[in-house]
Amino acid sequence: MVCVCFILCHSDICGGVLTGLSGVITSPDYPDNYPNNAECHWLIRAAPHTHIRLMFTDFQLESQECNFDYVAVLDGNGIEEQFRHYCGTTKPPDITSSSNELHVIFKSDFNIGARGFKAHFSSGECQDVFKAVRSNITSPRYPEMYPNNIICQWNIQLPPGFRIKMFFRDLELEEKNSLTEQCDYDYVSVYDGQNESNKLLGKWCGTEIPSPVMSSKNNLLLVLVTDRDTASKGFSVFYIG
Repeated sequence: MVCVCFILCHSDICGGVLTGLSGVITSPDYPDNYPNNAECHWLIRAAPHTHIRLMFTDFQLESQECNFDYVAVLDGNGIEEQFRHYCGTTKPPDITSSSNELHVIFKSDFNIGARGFKAHFSSGECQDVFKAVRSNITSPRYPEMYPNNIICQWNIQLPPGFRIKMFFRDLELEEKNSLTEQCDYDYVSVYDGQNESNKLLGKWCGTEIPSPVMSSKNNLLLVLVTDRDTASKGFSVFYIG
């Protein structure tokens, strides 16, 4: 069975072809234990001349030197040496493809299951790593309306000793939830580090321009999350180290 995703795909089936800007892959029956004797193959395919970033947010497999249950990731260039196996309870590192394709394989043996895994991928204009001392970042398709159902991440990684100051030049997202007065629908957030486990510096929606934010060290993470309806122009930010 093939799953073709235009913006965000959540793959509940065991394998498929994923072609959206971002999406989610989980082991069968996640977050319940995965079945025995499962074998799933996902092919993530981005636009030509772009790259794919794969991030595991939960990971719990049988731990026996990856000979029994495992997740494998194969870079789309087909180089066998880049075929990596992961098992146990330690989350794999974030993976960036060298081409516009990435293969993810999950296999389980005949006994001893576990909760499995959940991974998020993003591609093209929905992810990037910035190492320049200063640059601009915009939401996908800016200044046109951003897509629905996406999760995008932009990492700013400067040399040790630098701090990063980010300025919002434009912000136009879906407004707050009128019942909760929170940014429950579309929002942009900034974290003081390389991932979402670091300190949250701010979370915004609507059209009010936020005050500048400053990192404590040399890394900053910018995240955009949108829901299934009501899109707007998005955002434009500028940072300087």
